[in-house]
Parts: sequence; C-alpha cells; structure tokens
Amino acid sequence: MRKNRLLAETQRYKILENSGVNVVGGANLITVDVQPEYQDYLSFNLQNYLQFLNENIENLNSLTFLYNGKDTLGMVSEQDFQYWLIENGFDEENLYGARYYDKGYAFFRYCMDEGIDDNEIVSLIQFMIRHNINDSRDIDEQMWIDFMTETNADQSDVKDLLEIADDMINIPDLMDFLKNYGGKIILTGGGINECLKEVEIALMVLKKPYNVLTQYTY
Repeated sequence: MRKNRLLAETQRYKILENSGVNVVGGANLITVDVQPEYQDYLSFNLQNYLQFLNENIENLNSLTFLYNGKDTLGMVSEQDFQYWLIENGFDEENLYGARYYDKGYAFFRYCMDEGIDDNEIVSLIQFMIRHNINDSRDIDEQMWIDFMTETNADQSDVKDLLEIADDMINIPDLMDFLKNYGGKIILTGGGINECLKEVEIALMVLKKPYNVLTQYTY
C-alpha cells in the first residue's frame, strides 16, 4: 500500500532517545499518564523522573501533564494529581507553570488493538477531520468511497473492520489542545502501546514532529 508522503516525512522525526538532559532544552515536554492510578505500572523510578523534571523545567519551553482524570474517567482530580506530584518529589513552585489536561481515553484504540497500520489510522482520522466527521460510525458508503479515492489506496480492510466495530474512532478534544504546540515536542510516559501511542497518532495526524524519551516510558 502506498504511504502518504507527508506522513512518511513526519515519521522520520520520531527519534528514540535513551537519555538525556541535553535533549530537552527548548522542548515542549509532554508526560502521558504518569499518575497515581498507573504508579504500579511504571518501569522507571517515579521520584527520579520528577527530579529530572525539577532539574530541567527552566530549560523547557513548556511542561504538560496529560492524564486520565475525574471529568473523563472518574479518576484523579487535577488538585489531587498535583498533591500526588508534590508528595513524590515534584517541587511545588513548578506546579504553577505546568499545564494539566484531562485527555480522555480510547479514542483510537479499537483500530490500534486490532493491529491496523498506524498510517491507515492516521489517514482515516485526517479524512474525518477534513470532512467534519467526529465519529467513524457516521461514515456512510459514499464517504468510504470518497476516503479510498482521496487516499489513493485500497482501504477496504479498514472499512470492513469499522463497519462491524463495537467501538469506534472519535476525534477527541485533545486534538484542539495539541494544535497549539509548535517546535520541539518530547513525549514521556505510557503505556507505550496504549495511551502514549494515541498521543503519538494524534501528533502524526497534526503533522507535528516529536521525539520519545524512552528512558521515561512504560
């Protein structure tokens, strides 16, 4: 299947970094789901990670905590999340310059979990955005024909999968939030094949290059 050229160019910027204070200077660092509900799943030391943030926050362009919160999944509130960060070593003075966003969950997961290629998922989401479609269940037969025509590829496998899906793809508010980011973006957190992957796909849809700091992923 022929891949979208611009998407391929975007993917080349996905550089896996294994360490480093020197790689975050001037970056917009986004941490995904490093929160109390997932603390037991972290494969890195939480206190070391928060100290890493403390030591580098002045060198960052911005620091954002994306999390599953009270408004979307009934999990931690923003205030309790901040208390938890402080309890584990994040400097209180650093709380106020950071951003916090309750991002929601599982907006792309059906296709992800079924093993659909990232490029196909991205192409479908871009099509939905272009045509103001928020829920893939609203895509009718003519829209699927238009989709395959616009992408110049046989996407019948994706079409058949979504037509019988119990779940769906939807366009989350997170997309509007991420639109405002420019320049260097670095991702941390997890789960690397779950919520972190959803954020990666969102950035790919928006054609925003990013790096993943693998030292602090789970």
